[in-house]
Amino acid sequence: MEQPFLKPPTLPQSVSSKIDYSLVKSTRSYVLCKSQESEIWIKREDELSAGVAGSKLRKYSSLVPYFKEKGIKVVGLIGGPNSNNLVGLSQLLKENDIQPIAFIREAADKTLRGNSLLLDMLLSEKEKISISRDAWDSASSIAEKHLSKSGLPFFLLPEGAFVPEALPGGLTLAESVLDNEIQNGVFFDRIYIDCGTGLTAIALILGLEFLAPQIAKSRTLVVTLIAGNEATFKEKLTQTRKTLNMGSQISTEPSCTIEFRRPALSPKFGSISKSLIKSCREIARNHGLLMDPTYSVKHFQSMIEDSQSLTEKSRCLFIFNGSPLGLMGFQSLLGT
Repeated sequence: MEQPFLKPPTLPQSVSSKIDYSLVKSTRSYVLCKSQESEIWIKREDELSAGVAGSKLRKYSSLVPYFKEKGIKVVGLIGGPNSNNLVGLSQLLKENDIQPIAFIREAADKTLRGNSLLLDMLLSEKEKISISRDAWDSASSIAEKHLSKSGLPFFLLPEGAFVPEALPGGLTLAESVLDNEIQNGVFFDRIYIDCGTGLTAIALILGLEFLAPQIAKSRTLVVTLIAGNEATFKEKLTQTRKTLNMGSQISTEPSCTIEFRRPALSPKFGSISKSLIKSCREIARNHGLLMDPTYSVKHFQSMIEDSQSLTEKSRCLFIFNGSPLGLMGFQSLLGT
């Protein structure tokens, strides 16, 4: 397909005004490898920030302005001891004089390494509340009760920052993908993105459908389900589409083709195998990419498996949403 745009389409002012564009930019993309079946490009979302993993900074680019506008003084964060979200947002909150209070699931292994070490560096003892595994289903109510005692304006953020206030920033990924296409004179008919709680993947789908509706039907979005399942993702997509249509000057209709894949290696969320660690090293040596095993390597290997099964030649875009920081917790395994 020929590129239909002379310049990248942009989000309407009703949405862009909610985004701190100093935090986000259009990350680069380039050809990673070619085969008979496909031409695979990679989008380096990992280069958005040295300390915030991948596209999470895009979500934060509208979350933090919202907190500041509403006078929020304390933000409650919920997540596990190795959460990229807790580490990433804690940095920006501190930078903007907003206190993070992290409600952290009790770790099976209390050794400080990886993200748990970074959280220990970022947060004081008063800013870390441990919640036992038995009580984890009640984490939100426990956090709400704790935050309300402060008497300060607070906001409780669920796991993965899946809230409407993060959606405007998430939509900038679609802007950046379209910018890559125009700059390189290409069209990506197959785009691979990973999914945890799902906001980044959903924002990409909605953004492409809104910004480029005339070519959306020619695209296939392949979602690697690192966590969650297809039914839950579709339900979230439907609800987020309604939220977006009601809350701004954006209206979208389902048009992109969406396919789902489970990870080719260690499909259970959080599981790590010798094959996965071996892939970390092989990807680094073959492509110069430092990928975390929890999300990115699983996503990468799923993409390779899928692209090799294609019967028609396709131009594919692999979105690298991870961060080398995710390797920190696996030093002992990687060094063997």
